[in-house]
Amino acid sequence: MSRFAEQAERAAQIGAAVATAVFLSSGLVYLYLGRVPVTMADHWEIYKVCLNHSWLESALLKFNHHSLFFPNLIRWADLRFFHGDQQLLFFVGMFLLFGTAILLLVPLWRDTTVGLTAKLAATLVLIVGNFWMGRASITTSGGFVCENSLAIGGTLLACLWLPATRTEWPRSLKACLIVMTSGSVASFSIANGMAVWPTLLLLGWSLRLPWRSLVLLLAGALIAIVIYVLLPNERAEIPFAKISDFSAFLMAAGRGPHHLFMLLGAPFLWAEAAWTFHFGVSDKLGATSLLSLSCGVLGLVFAGLAVVPKLVRRDLGQSWLELTALSLVIFNLGAMAIIVVGRTEFFRMLPGEVSAPRYLFWSSLFWTGLLLVAIQRADSKTWLRWPVYLLVLAVPIGVFPMHYKEGLRSRFVNYLAESGATSLIDDVRDTKQIQVLFNDPEQVYRVATQLRARRLDMFANGLQDWIGLPETSLFNGRQKSEGFKGNCHVDGLVQGKNGSSAGKVTGWSQKRGHAIPKTLVIVDPTGVVEGVGRSWGTNEFISRMFYQGKFSSSEFLGYIRDYNPQLQYTVRCADDEALSNEKIVVETPVTGRSAP
Repeated sequence: MSRFAEQAERAAQIGAAVATAVFLSSGLVYLYLGRVPVTMADHWEIYKVCLNHSWLESALLKFNHHSLFFPNLIRWADLRFFHGDQQLLFFVGMFLLFGTAILLLVPLWRDTTVGLTAKLAATLVLIVGNFWMGRASITTSGGFVCENSLAIGGTLLACLWLPATRTEWPRSLKACLIVMTSGSVASFSIANGMAVWPTLLLLGWSLRLPWRSLVLLLAGALIAIVIYVLLPNERAEIPFAKISDFSAFLMAAGRGPHHLFMLLGAPFLWAEAAWTFHFGVSDKLGATSLLSLSCGVLGLVFAGLAVVPKLVRRDLGQSWLELTALSLVIFNLGAMAIIVVGRTEFFRMLPGEVSAPRYLFWSSLFWTGLLLVAIQRADSKTWLRWPVYLLVLAVPIGVFPMHYKEGLRSRFVNYLAESGATSLIDDVRDTKQIQVLFNDPEQVYRVATQLRARRLDMFANGLQDWIGLPETSLFNGRQKSEGFKGNCHVDGLVQGKNGSSAGKVTGWSQKRGHAIPKTLVIVDPTGVVEGVGRSWGTNEFISRMFYQGKFSSSEFLGYIRDYNPQLQYTVRCADDEALSNEKIVVETPVTGRSAP
């Protein structure tokens, strides 16, 4: 190797290592600060069932035709033992996400068939694929990331143990048990997980597994399908999921390949949109994008070129990197095929949904697998190595704008979710805030009543119990100087308890040393607590470093449950087991109720 080639190789290694560190660190910050802190989205439907059924019934029921057996066991344990703490659920999901990444990285670095540059390039691809914020609609939610990571992790574990089923007894028995158990976990964590069985069968064929192993895998697939069909379905269904006209269904099914191409190519559409000033994808563009369609077709062609020769020659097994890469390609292609089949009528009624961000969780891993295949194949071909390495180094640059913008969006959603939770704690009906938590506010209010009664989720700390008490009864009357200061006003009126008017209080506050207060109480002139407020803010250094200073202020939101515009209310800090000596006067009373 010439001196120039050595220097170029070293530069590529350093570039891959630096890009990996930058993407991983930024991804972790964006995920943590953009996490879903309270019950949101479909979890209001799931918790409605969990709170009214036994743990076994909750686990066995299908939701929107998804079997969530294993994730619902985690949810039920969280409700039962940890007061429905959504932040804890997020950390469990992060543990599973890291476990998936480790399952991908360990065999890569144990592979002796590729060099250091290829390993560093593959590591970069895996980190980008797993921690790209384009998947934030799934990865910021503890419950959703548990579902999807259990499916991916179970599949990878089964695939990595698949070659060991060729060994002699009793090691082959151990391997078979791990493969079948992991496949079952993947199958009953989310409907897409059923793609584990065709993945194992295709890989098993390419690995030249003995017929008994292939028959065992086929039997496992059939048993999983039978169990899935027999599981009862919860009442909630996907809108438009029922087939009303068979001819219309056939026409929609004929568009299945088109939908698959659009799903496969959606990461390119979103990554390209993030480079524009007005970040977003309209429903029309999501349904008709030529970029998505073209990239999807190319992706399927590349997948065929990667997989079909292995099926014909049956010579898989020389490289752990290749096995991992093909596992990702086949499984995620199968997962998206299941999405196409299950959402046939849904996509017909709402064609723009085919490019919805929630599906990027699967399509991004499909392309991750294809890039890993390219790295593995190029390592032994000098003429192909540098084009592939340059492509790999360009990937984080190409997807970083969306990575950053989704990080911003997730942080803002975190703020909105906390605000919605505050309205529930104060027991007011601020529909505008609640719609962020779920598109059916009445469902939120019904389930929130049960959460309040059982002191779960946002009610676990008991802040709602302070309302109506004299301030002197809090913390046994302890007070201390906090250097508490700020400004706030009544921003509008919403519906309070029993139909009364409640005042919505917004403002900013700080404690000594620019610290952000966590909990605030709103007190009337007689010293009675009339509402609770909660602050939200971002560390100034973190804001400058990762958000370009867009979240540098400290804001809080609270409500005065029974608002009287003739009274003068004040706000006090309620951190550290004591009330602050300092008070903030609530200004600008209003007389009209804000629009719902």
